Amino acid sequence: MREHPLMGSPLAPFVDLNEDPDRNFAQRPYDESETWPSELGQGGKVRWKRFPVGADGFTNVVYPDIRWDQLRSDHGWVALQYQVTLRNTLCVPRIGLKEKTPIRIDLIQGVEFALIPSTSSASTPSSSSEILQTPVTWYNGDIYDFASTPDGIRDQSTSTSNFARSLLLDPGEYLILVRAIYEIRMFGDPGVGNPPVIRMKVQIEVEEEEDQAVLVEGIGKVPDVIEGLFMGNWISVGVRLPEGLEVVTVMGVESTFANSITVELPREVKIMPGQTRLVAVKLQQKSALPACCRSFEVRLKIRAGYPRQHTRTLVWHPKFQHLDLGDEALPPFRISFASPPPAQTGTPAHISHAMVVPPRRPLPVQPTSEKVLPPVILALHGAGVDAIASPWKETMPEIPGVWAVLPTGRNEWGEDWHGGSMEDVWAARDAFSDLSRHVGFATSDKTILMGHSNGGQGAWHLAARYADRIVGLVAASGWLTIQHYVPYTETTSTHYADPALVGILSSSLAPYNNDLYLSNLVDIPILIIHGSEDDNVPPRHSKAYVNLISSWAGKQASDTVKLVEIPRKGHWWEDVLRSTHVTDFIVDLPPQKSWDEQRRQGFTLTTANPQESGGRAGIRIVELDIPGRLARLDVNARQWRGDNPAFPLDLRGTNIKRIELRTKPMADGYRITMRKHRESWVQEKIAQAGPLTPPRAYGPMIRILSSRGSITLIIPATSPVHRDIAKRVAHDIFVYHRMDSEIIDDREGLIRVAGERIGDGSVVVIGRPEENLYANWMVKQAKVPLTFPTKGVFLLEDKLVYDRGAAKKLVIGLISLYPHPTSASGLAVLIAGNDDVGLELATRLFPLRTGVPVSTTLVQRTMS
Repeated sequence: MREHPLMGSPLAPFVDLNEDPDRNFAQRPYDESETWPSELGQGGKVRWKRFPVGADGFTNVVYPDIRWDQLRSDHGWVALQYQVTLRNTLCVPRIGLKEKTPIRIDLIQGVEFALIPSTSSASTPSSSSEILQTPVTWYNGDIYDFASTPDGIRDQSTSTSNFARSLLLDPGEYLILVRAIYEIRMFGDPGVGNPPVIRMKVQIEVEEEEDQAVLVEGIGKVPDVIEGLFMGNWISVGVRLPEGLEVVTVMGVESTFANSITVELPREVKIMPGQTRLVAVKLQQKSALPACCRSFEVRLKIRAGYPRQHTRTLVWHPKFQHLDLGDEALPPFRISFASPPPAQTGTPAHISHAMVVPPRRPLPVQPTSEKVLPPVILALHGAGVDAIASPWKETMPEIPGVWAVLPTGRNEWGEDWHGGSMEDVWAARDAFSDLSRHVGFATSDKTILMGHSNGGQGAWHLAARYADRIVGLVAASGWLTIQHYVPYTETTSTHYADPALVGILSSSLAPYNNDLYLSNLVDIPILIIHGSEDDNVPPRHSKAYVNLISSWAGKQASDTVKLVEIPRKGHWWEDVLRSTHVTDFIVDLPPQKSWDEQRRQGFTLTTANPQESGGRAGIRIVELDIPGRLARLDVNARQWRGDNPAFPLDLRGTNIKRIELRTKPMADGYRITMRKHRESWVQEKIAQAGPLTPPRAYGPMIRILSSRGSITLIIPATSPVHRDIAKRVAHDIFVYHRMDSEIIDDREGLIRVAGERIGDGSVVVIGRPEENLYANWMVKQAKVPLTFPTKGVFLLEDKLVYDRGAAKKLVIGLISLYPHPTSASGLAVLIAGNDDVGLELATRLFPLRTGVPVSTTLVQRTMS
């Protein structure tokens, strides 16, 4: 399942070498007697099959004749996962005298779709050589059904969602192809005796006849108000520009409540036709709002047209819940914040929100030396759970004085609490600390991580990478790694790829494998809860955590890790996080050991990516010898203890170039950095004034989405092919990660870099150097051993890669990470192809989902 971005048509081996396999399938006659080889089908074969569309628009794809239980008995869950390609016809009407028709399309719970003009269409390629050089464009679907979430639901008068894709098509008949997958994590285990069913839907409508940009309020973020004060300094609203119009720019914002609230647009927001952008607006509150106020007016100034420009105003009325303290218990409330916080003048990548669950009697701010505040719970939800609208907030333990912060991870599925989702957690925690003081509540700066299912795994993930930020961990029903949850044993690459190259790709997942990081959690108080009858995440996952941590600690019975296996309970039960096991654990947490105590006791610090790891006891790995390889630092570790008693801090590391040591937890604590020199450590002369970051960010490629600002896509100024690809990438980032992105031309990109105005956000460059001026400049910086000596050719170090022969039967594209042009903490990526087909192939590798092994990648499709 995690391979699907890397895979082409399964029919490719069985069609003529001069045919495109996707077009062949679209136009192939339906023949129930025709078969193809398959590991799943009876007799090793599968056939054509028709699937009806139900009254609700959903299609149930099911193969009851396959012996699923037998497959399961041998391979487990992985045997239930399969891919299917479907086709249907689509007739696009002509609207008045318009040459092209704008449509909106949702593919719900499908991977991707393509639209191929039928044989009668004038736009259909006529010759085989033209077909091979004209790529089939595949668009990502909404596999997680974000369309049915509160963010996705549109006005009742429309059939598509806020996440529908906007396209501009020639009128006529098309063959629509859909690629769908059965994925256990999304559809669940059908149970023994039942076949797995893919339930998917295609919803299409002609675009409303709008003549300007329109507001998309459902996807915006507005915090609640307590005692007249906003619980957040940021709000956001979606603005969509229908296809077929001219580019527009949001120039500024104004508020009707200027005396009490000022609003600010960090930077102008340019929107391409067919694009939806999340416009972030910064709030500054001068005085409290009256209790009767439930909304206020924000005017967005829009500029459109070139060269004769005209301006318009979009009026937005953000609505919010107004709460007062009074005598009643304060109900859960919503906060908003930038995720992650941008640079001083930057545009946030995402305005996020989180739910806060107060204790029954919040303590006012009266800090005394005698009063020790209980830690704050940071609770991570499971896959597909809405942290705001669902009952998730009602499952928090009730402990006097204990607050709970419930991050969203950017959306219901997020990134498995990796990457940008992990940043969202810490951004929510930091925002809560600031906002609680703002309204006069006393809250602790200490944190307990908590989570269930995917959130339980996420709690393990964050705790193991930021041990210094927590005082305890409660993990319920959490899995160990992606590969252990649903094994990768049946990946297609197993049968074809060089194992050495597969190993390199697999290493791109190392930063997300929790088992590799568990040395960091030795002697951290941990409570693990698991139902003994859990058929979703087997209890073995939690037992593996106990085993691994105990092994690192060298203790057969750890006094800091406790596993409670609840008899006769499954994956979820109502008091899984509210039981006495959990409340007693939190109430009885031992005092946190000082850094000196932790260092004397000894531990091993592990990371595969310093930029996504904190430290332990004020010691942090900040630079690796070989990026992408695992690094470990032994700090007074038991295996070396006694070798050299003259040194109170014995440090021994592998694959480490540089470490940071802090003297105390306070923000003004003195820092020193030490560099590895042969077998010893050499202290650097200049002490760092602030938190040290690596000299450059590392991969894997999905870290392009861990952006500290709006993502910038840079394309050639006059190329519709590159513009359409940029719009596809921007749409996918918006749907899957709720992130904002801006599309600019190559000249504008160079101007921004020259003026150091490109920002800290990730940069995506599309096109070869002879096509894209920015790409030409970037390649000439020689930061990556990749050059483009002439058209249709590139050099990877000393390896020449080119199209072989006049027939161009080897199609080549590449996607490669680059350093960010101005920010040490940022990344850039180049997507290029030796022709349009190569560019299309490389674009499909842009990472959107976790667990896909993509590092810097060259893709080839051999046509001979």
